[in-house]
Amino acid sequence: MIAALLLLAGCPQTTDTPPAEPKPGPGGPAGPDPGHGPGGGPQGPPLPVQSGPPGPPPVPKVPVEIVRGTGGYAGMLQVPASSVRAGGRRGAMRPPPGSKELPLPTFTCSADEIDHDQCPGLDHEPLPSKPVQVAKFWIDEFEVTRRDYGRFLSDTGYRPPHVEEEWAEKEWNWDGSTPPAGTEDHPVVLTSWYDAREYCLWRGARLPTEAEWELAALGPADDEWAYPWGNDYAEGKMNRGKVEPPNYDDSDGYLTTGPVGKFPDGASRYGAQDIYGNAWEWVADIRMRNWDEVRFDDEAASRGPYTTTLGLYAGARGFSYFADPRINLAMDHNAFPVELRRKTSGFRCAKDAGPE
Repeated sequence: MIAALLLLAGCPQTTDTPPAEPKPGPGGPAGPDPGHGPGGGPQGPPLPVQSGPPGPPPVPKVPVEIVRGTGGYAGMLQVPASSVRAGGRRGAMRPPPGSKELPLPTFTCSADEIDHDQCPGLDHEPLPSKPVQVAKFWIDEFEVTRRDYGRFLSDTGYRPPHVEEEWAEKEWNWDGSTPPAGTEDHPVVLTSWYDAREYCLWRGARLPTEAEWELAALGPADDEWAYPWGNDYAEGKMNRGKVEPPNYDDSDGYLTTGPVGKFPDGASRYGAQDIYGNAWEWVADIRMRNWDEVRFDDEAASRGPYTTTLGLYAGARGFSYFADPRINLAMDHNAFPVELRRKTSGFRCAKDAGPE
């Protein structure tokens, strides 16, 4: 059985029983993030502002049916089949709000990071943009929380989120299957791509492909939405960072991660909450050099792209509390080393729609 509700895209409201109110808690210290992605790090001298083409016209709000699952699909949303523009998007960098100058991101990497290809300043481009087809599927309404992940750890004895770094000792590392106090309803972070895959498999699910994630977040290709709620950035719709150092920003109420579901106005047209902001989200696909290395469920119809080869970097989408989408939307197509456990990256799971 499924429950359906007709909503205006970008303005989700619901008469369903809401999830339990998350417990507020600290998101952790504003310490250095040795694994931050594009947009982080100390800033260098300003560059002249680059002008770009005008953005697309405002998108009219259209009725969209939000479908919530029950049973084995409880906590998930149905995303209907559609075309989507997979691969990266490019755009001119914009100056920070209130500024006329564009900061130049710089990155400081140790020799060891460079030797192991883990320097956050290294470029790992997504595939060129291309329209593809995505079949109907299900995706989690919320990012996987630390409470959810704790149940997985208790049930399986799997390795808890932990890194051997001083900044992680108090507010980030777990004590067995117990997360730091007060953060139970925050998205789980300090999880690698492998960790995310194992959790989703334990649930009878999987990570979404990058094309599925793109559709769940931004909708069909023809609409060309820039954000989950439309074409224009709006305050109060996501937990983000800022481009100026130290990149943390608490003007949205949270210095680092916050409880999931606290920005309902920023949900996507299908109801996915925090799909922009809070934590980067792992996707199933490994970064490939060209489309020839990508497989399709139906190649003739360009339907269902996915990758099968293991690689060094996997896609990470949706920004985090440490990233600023107001500067460059193209940085949404991020990628991290598959074994790296970062305090900015989490995930959500997906499932095939199955037979009607």
